[in-house]
Amino acid sequence: MTAPDGPLLIFAGAGSGKTRVLTHRIAHVLASRDVRPHEICAVTFTNKAAREMRGRIETLLGGSTSGMWIGTFHALGARILRRDGSAIAIPNGFSIYDEADRAAALRRAMSVEGIDEKRYPASKVGHAISAAKNELLDATAYAAKYTGEYYEATIARAFTAYQAEMRAADALDFDDLLVRTVQLLRECDAVREEYQSRFRHLFVDEYQDTNLAQYVLVKLLSEKHRNLTVVGDDDQSIYGWRGADVRNILSFQRDYPDAKVVKLEQNYRSTQVILDAAHAVIRHNRERADKKLWTDMSGGEPVRLISVYDEQEEALAVCGEIEMLIGREGFSLSDCAVLYRTNAQSRAFEDVLLRRGIPYRLVGGVRFYERREVKDVLAYLRLIANPRDSVSFGRVVNVPKRKIGDRTVAELERMARRKRISPFEAVQALDGSLEITPGARTALADFGRLIDELRGLCERMPLPQFLERVLDDTAYKRMLEDGTPENAERWANVAELVGLAAEYADVPPPQGLTQFLENVALVADVDTLDDSANGVTLITLHQVKGLEFPVVFIAGMEEGLLPHVRALEEGDSGVAEERRLTYVGVTRAQRRLYVLHAFRRHLYGAPQLAEASRFLADLPVELLDIVRRPGAAAPSPPRTPGAVRAAVHAHAVRPNPVELAPQRYREGMRIAHPKLGEGTILKSTMTRSGEEVVIKFDSAGVKIFSVADSAIYPVQA
Repeated sequence: MTAPDGPLLIFAGAGSGKTRVLTHRIAHVLASRDVRPHEICAVTFTNKAAREMRGRIETLLGGSTSGMWIGTFHALGARILRRDGSAIAIPNGFSIYDEADRAAALRRAMSVEGIDEKRYPASKVGHAISAAKNELLDATAYAAKYTGEYYEATIARAFTAYQAEMRAADALDFDDLLVRTVQLLRECDAVREEYQSRFRHLFVDEYQDTNLAQYVLVKLLSEKHRNLTVVGDDDQSIYGWRGADVRNILSFQRDYPDAKVVKLEQNYRSTQVILDAAHAVIRHNRERADKKLWTDMSGGEPVRLISVYDEQEEALAVCGEIEMLIGREGFSLSDCAVLYRTNAQSRAFEDVLLRRGIPYRLVGGVRFYERREVKDVLAYLRLIANPRDSVSFGRVVNVPKRKIGDRTVAELERMARRKRISPFEAVQALDGSLEITPGARTALADFGRLIDELRGLCERMPLPQFLERVLDDTAYKRMLEDGTPENAERWANVAELVGLAAEYADVPPPQGLTQFLENVALVADVDTLDDSANGVTLITLHQVKGLEFPVVFIAGMEEGLLPHVRALEEGDSGVAEERRLTYVGVTRAQRRLYVLHAFRRHLYGAPQLAEASRFLADLPVELLDIVRRPGAAAPSPPRTPGAVRAAVHAHAVRPNPVELAPQRYREGMRIAHPKLGEGTILKSTMTRSGEEVVIKFDSAGVKIFSVADSAIYPVQA
C-alpha cells in the first residue's frame, strides 16, 4: 500500500518494523515525487535512532543523504538557532548547558536572589522551570499564571534570575533549544516562511513522546505543505514525567481531519507468548488506540515468574538463569538484559555479577561525558568558544591550581554582576576596585591571556591538534601525568576524548570545535551503548525503549516500585503510564522473558515488606511458568492474600545454622549507631540473609537493620 501526500499517522506497535516503514517512505518520496534531499526533514529522539535512520536511507538510495535534515528534536532546534537565532538576540556561538551546568547556573541565580536552597532545593526548582518551559511558559508568563501563590512566586523569582544568568552567559539549556526555536518561528515571519517552504515533507518518529513544545514546532514547520508523516505507538508513551503528552498522537486525527491512518500490528521480534503477555498488561489502559500485536512465530517459551526473598536472592536467581542459558542453550552474555524501574536497583546485580566474574555493561551510571576530567576539558573548550560562559569559567579558572581561590572568584563575580559583564570579561577589565591579593591578580591576568591566545589558535588550527594544544598550554595534561593510578585512569578518559575529536579533523576551524561541542552536549546514555561489547546489559525501563534482547529479565515487579509510588500518588494517569512502561519492558524480549518480585526489599535505606505488582495479576496463568524455589512448597500466585507474610515467615527459618553468623542481639539490649545515636532492640530475627533487628532509637524512631550491613554496636545499659 502506498499512502498519498498529506497528513499520515502510522500506529507502529513494538517490533513492527517502524524504522523500516519510515525509511522506505522517505526513499519512496524522494524517488517518486519531485522532492530533493534538502526538502526532507526527519526528526527522532536519540542520536542512535537518527544514525540508524540515515544509514538505512543511504542504503535504500544507494548514495549520500547530504542536504537532508535528519536528527533529534534538540539537534534540529540547535541548528535552526545557530543559523537564525540572532533574529531573537541569540548569538550563533551560544553554549549548550547539560543538566550539571544548568544546575550550577540555577544555584548561582538563586544565590543572587537570596533564595534559601534548603527550603527550595535546586533540583525541585529546576524541575518546575523545565515543566514550565515544556508548556511554553517563560518566567513572566509563569509568574502571571501563579499570582498570589507564595511557593510558585518564589519559583518565578528563581526562573527570572536563571533566565538572566543564561542570557549573560550566552547559554541555552536543552529545554531552550525547543522553546526558543518555537519563539523564533512564531515571532519572525520571514524565518518561519523560509523553513515552511524548505521542508516539503516532515517525518517524525516516536510521536507519542512529543511534549507541547515539540508538538507546536512540528505544526509550525508542516503548516504550508501539510506533508506530515508521524510514526508512534501510544502504548509506548512513557515520558510523561518530562512533559510528553500521549494525547498528541491520540488526537492526531482531530488536528488533521484528512489524515490517513495505518496500523502496523505484525511483530517481527517476539514470540506470540511474549506478545500475549504484553497485551494482557496493556489492554487495561482505557485511553489507547485499539490494536493487538501478532506474529508468525506462534507459541514460544512461557514467561517465567520467579518469587524471591530479597534483592540479593533476586540477583542470584538472575545470574543462575543466565549461566544456565549460556551453558545449556547457547545464549551469549550480550543476549541478556536486566531491566528495572530505578537506577538504585542495579547495585545488587552489580555485586553478584562482580563476585561471579560475569562481565556487564551498565547503562545510566556515571556517563563518560559527566566524568570530572572530561567535563574539565570540555569546559575549557566551551570557554574558548564562548568567553561569556560563566559556568565553564568557574569550573576551570583554578584547574589546574593557579592560586585563584574561591574568595577571588566570588569577588570577580560580584564585580562582573555590578558591571553587567561576564566573569571572563571582568578578568580582561581588572581594576583597583577588585579587593584581591597581588598574586591572585597576576594569576587572573595570566589566565585571561592564556584563553585569548587559545581563542586565536582555534580560528586556524584543526580540532584534534587544537585540543592537544589546549591540554599542553593549560597544564592539564601535566597535572594528570603524575604517575598515580587515579590520574592515569583519568588521563585515559581524556585520551578517549582526544580520539573522539579526531573525527572532526576534516571540518574547517573553528566550525570543527562548534560541531564537536554541540554533538557532545546532545549525546544520551543509549547513544554510547556499545553493541559489540560482550556482557549482560543492566538498564532502566525508561532507557531500554528502542532496544531489544533475546533474553529479558524484569526485576522488582512490586507495588511501590513497578508501579512506582509516585505514579500511585498521581492516580489513574500515573498507573496507566507505569502499565505502558511494563509493556515496553515485556516487548523488548525476543525469545525468553523472566519477571521477578521480592517479598522484602531495601528501599529508601530500610528493609520493607513488598507486595507483588498488580501487573503480575494481569498475566494469564496459561502463559506462566511459576518457578518453585529450592526446598519450598508448590508456589501459589504471588498476589494471593497472605502470600507476602507467609513467604517472609518461611524465610525466617535458618536452613543451615552453620552457614550463618550467631545471633548477637536480643530484645531489650541497648545499642548505638554512629549517626542515629542510642536505641533499644525491640526484636531480633534470624533470616536467610543473617540477623535482622528492629530498633527503637531514642531520637530517630523505629528502624529495621540487617546486622551484617549496619554499623550498630552494643552499649552498656
